[in-house]
Amino acid sequence: MGYRSEVVLVVSKDVMPQFMVTMAKSPQARTLCWGEHDAMVKDYDGEGSILFAWRGIKWYNTYECIAAIEDFMDWCEGESKEDEFRFIRIGEDADDNIERGWLTHDVHITREVSY
Repeated sequence: MGYRSEVVLVVSKDVMPQFMVTMAKSPQARTLCWGEHDAMVKDYDGEGSILFAWRGIKWYNTYECIAAIEDFMDWCEGESKEDEFRFIRIGEDADDNIERGWLTHDVHITREVSY
């Protein structure tokens, strides 16, 4: 079955042109974002951001679609636009969490005990 993750990506309107360049260059990433998401919220924050969410996804950067999205986030960080996107990946292992970008504090990891 493979290792699966829960992933959320929020992209602001200010970096949306570069995000769309990524989508144009990668048909697989375009399909993943616009067709294979578990949730998509347009105008997420009332400021024109888009939120994408995936549950149970194999988030391996060896997959072309994932590598394209990772490249987009790398571009944002290289251009000092960390506050223009938010990315969280929670893996199956309890300590396997990745957070990138600072666009919104509404997207965050919470922990609780369930019984």
